This record gives sequence, C-alpha cells and structure tokens, in this order.
Amino acid sequence: MYISPNAFINMRKLRLLILLNVDNSFQGPIHLPNELRWFEWPNCVSIPDFSHGPKKLVGLDMRKSKIKVVGEQFKDFKKLKFLNFSECQWLVYMPNLDYIPNLEQLDLHGCKNLEHAHVSVAYHPKLQLLNLGGCSNLNDLPARLQSKNLRLLILENCSKLQRFPDIPDEIKSLQKLDLKGTSIEELPTSIENLVSLEEMELSYCKKLAILPTSIYRLQNLRSLELGGCSKLIKFPKEEDLSEPHAKTGFPKLKFLNLSECGLSEVEFLENDSCFPFLRNLYLRGNNFTSLPACQRLNKLDWLDVSYCHQLQEILEIPQQLNKLSANNCESLSKIPSDIDVDVVDFSSCHALLHNGFTMNDLFKLEQFHPKIVCELLLPGEEMPKWLLPNNEGSISFMASKDLYNKFLGLASCVVFQEGKKEEFNLEGYVNGKKTMEGSSTIGSLDLGHVWLLYCLPEVLWKGDPFGPNDWSHFQFIIRAPPSVIVKKWGS
Repeated sequence: MYISPNAFINMRKLRLLILLNVDNSFQGPIHLPNELRWFEWPNCVSIPDFSHGPKKLVGLDMRKSKIKVVGEQFKDFKKLKFLNFSECQWLVYMPNLDYIPNLEQLDLHGCKNLEHAHVSVAYHPKLQLLNLGGCSNLNDLPARLQSKNLRLLILENCSKLQRFPDIPDEIKSLQKLDLKGTSIEELPTSIENLVSLEEMELSYCKKLAILPTSIYRLQNLRSLELGGCSKLIKFPKEEDLSEPHAKTGFPKLKFLNLSECGLSEVEFLENDSCFPFLRNLYLRGNNFTSLPACQRLNKLDWLDVSYCHQLQEILEIPQQLNKLSANNCESLSKIPSDIDVDVVDFSSCHALLHNGFTMNDLFKLEQFHPKIVCELLLPGEEMPKWLLPNNEGSISFMASKDLYNKFLGLASCVVFQEGKKEEFNLEGYVNGKKTMEGSSTIGSLDLGHVWLLYCLPEVLWKGDPFGPNDWSHFQFIIRAPPSVIVKKWGS
C-alpha cells in the first residue's frame, strides 16, 4: 500500500504524528501542515516538507534515518525545541543551529560518519542538552565553548576527538560532562569555568596524560571518574593559585575513581582537607608503593586498592571506613595494627603472612561488637583462637531467655585451600524455622585463606525468638561452594 505525499497537508488540526514501519510507503517526499507540533518518523529516507510560512513544530524525531545532510530545511522552525537524529549512520554534517533559536535538546548520538560539529553548537543561547556520544569519526569541536544554558554535554566514545574546547567565560548551567573513551590528551586550564559541574566522566581516555590544577576550583563537583586513563601517572596536588582568596578543593566530591591509571604516587591524598566529604575512593590497579596517612578523610566509606601489585604499606585507615578492598596486593607487608572496618579483603596478600601477620594479630573479638555485620578475608590457615572448631560448618544450641539477653553475636569462620569465584551461604534457624539467609562472594583464590563473618542478633533473627516457653533451639549453617576445599570450620 502506498500513501500520497499530500495525505496530511490539509489536516489543519493535526498536532501529533508518529509514523512507524512506513519508510517505503510514500510515493514521494511527504508534505506536512505547519500546525503540527510533534513528528516522529524513524528509518525515514528524507526530511519532510512543510507548508510555506512559520512552523509550529516543537519536536522532531528522525532517529535511524538515511539522511546524509541537514541543510537549510529548518530556517522557519523558530519554535523547535527537540531534535533527534540519533543513529543516522549516513549523516555527515550537523544542522546550523542558528536557524533554530529555541532549540533545547539535540541528540546525534551514534552518528558514526559525523566528522565535525557545527560552530553554532558552541554559542547557542538556548541549548541545554547536546548528545554526540558514539560519533566515532567526530574529530573536531569548535575552539570555544560558550553555550550559557548547556546542562549536559555527552561526547562518550568519540574515539577520534583529541581536543576539548577552551571555556573563556563562566558557564553556570553545565552539570555533567561525559568524555569517556575519547582521545583527548589534556583538559584546558579554563575547565575551572564550568562552575556548576557536578559529574565529570573521563574514564578510558587512554591518551589523557595530565590534569590541570585548576580542577580544584570545581567547587560543585560530586563525581570524578578517571578509571582506565592508563597514561595518567599523576593526579595533581592542590597548589597556590593566582588568586590567594579563591576557594579550592572539592568540598562536595563524594566519588573519585582513579583505578588502572598507572599512578606512581598518591601524594595528593596528603592534603586530605581537599576531600572533606569523599565517600568512595577507588585506586585499584595502580603502581604506587605506599598509601599515605589519610585520617582526615573521615567520611570515607569504601577504599579500594586491590590489584596494586607494588603496594607495600598502608600507613593508616580512616576511622569511619566501612569497606577496605586490598585483594591481590602481593607486595603488601605492612598494615595498621588497629584495623576497625566492617568488610576487609586481604585475599592473595601473601606477603602479610611472610611478615608474620595472622588473623589473631589483626582482629580481636572486642572489635566486632557492636558492629551489625563484619566480614573479613585474608590469607592464612589458622582460625582466631577465640573461635571453637565444629563439624561441617554447623552449630546448634538451646538457649534460655536469660542467656539470650547476653548474646552478643555469632562469628563463623572457614579455612579453605582454594576455590573459584563463588558464594558462601549462611542460614539461620530458630525452632526449625528459617529466620535468615545471606551470602558472600569469594573471588578465585589459590593457597590457604580464612573467611570470617560476624553478625549481631538482629541480623540473625527478627523480634523475640522465644515461644510460649523460656527455651528455644538455634541452628546456624555455613554452606561452602563445591569448588572450595574446606580445611576447618569454626564458630
């Protein structure tokens, strides 16, 4: 069935038109009425014609179309706000946004043949969202970025893009900048003019070698993602900038990922006043040998230094830390003696054993209470001395109400030889009824390791576990995965 190109031209009250699976149904270029407000036509072959005079179209969605060039078709589209040409594989040139003065969102992601961004995107007064993600042949942006209302700029996986524009004046609206997977080698010093920036995504920018110290002026930054920037061997230290009274540091930063960056040192952490609210710090897979004292990172919740093969010492642990991941740090031989963290992973850190550390040295029974849940994993073949061995990972007992009120918690331990990445499971029963079930994933390990889990009573069961009498039967079972060779059980 074919449709006349003029089928819609006289529909003066038509406001919304969505055409699906009709890409070959028209006998020629279609004509649309100027009163139309929203038009969608995925997979189309050409931009439709409109009647002469001002157009009232607000949204145009022509994703996955076969359009090659967008020229002067938008001269009279003064009310157009949303324009979507995403995944138009044939599109070579961007539209001139000067013709669309009220445009707010331009989506061109996945236009793999697009090579240049039109200069008008750099200064458009109303543009709020510009998505050029996945434009793998895009190699050029305007020299300056001056779009005062831009809120979101996505350049993810523009793998040929080597330079980010200069920002001559403050842009107070931009909140997120995504440069993941680009080929940029550095950021301009003027990046500080993105004064409202909250998220900056730079992961897997494998040519990025330097960051300007001016990033410390991004006072609203909450998340900084630099994972996989393998040439970034140094994160800048805060320095005295040109204005002595200027505010610097990251007062709102909560997430910092510097994993697999090849960092040879982390001296920037010594000025921990720059990160007063940092909660997640990821440093895995780097080349530094010492983690400096960072006690003032008192909001830090998770510290990840795993796979730092050259790391030899951790000087101090922030007091409020809840999770420490330090697995596969083969050279790590010196750690604090007063580790007080809910979840600790020192698996495959065999140098700790060679230096004489044991589970008994690192973790005392009094450290666990009143923690709600505590989990530990480190190399070794001995259980803590304050635990009793049991058979096949099961413990059961009768308890009265008097004893129950004195019950501090349950500690369960497994000494095992090797295993694949699988789960340990803990099940709890009161009077034969299951009251809790939990699991913990253990990575692929060789040699001997000790896994310890501690739980408070409120985790093991809810409410009063006693029935009409004053005694109840309690049973707890640890189930190890089939690939694990268990040598000892303890509770």
